[in-house]
Amino acid sequence: MNFTLVIIIACAVFYYRVGESDYDSGLLFAALSVGLWVGGSYFLGLGLTGSLLVQAGLFIGLTFWNMAQNKPKC
Repeated sequence: MNFTLVIIIACAVFYYRVGESDYDSGLLFAALSVGLWVGGSYFLGLGLTGSLLVQAGLFIGLTFWNMAQNKPKC
């Protein structure tokens, strides 16, 4: 099995679990993760490092989204 495929599956499982626990739609986030990986690899020509950075960017984006949605009310 190819190492890159193992990393893609691991990221998809991670985002599936994040989606299930926070958003009740794990399949959507797993598909988004795989879609961003495939899009970055094949259409933008990113390598393994670039694709991992895209995955990190997705995580950071979701973190900021959660922070914006859960603002404390004064």
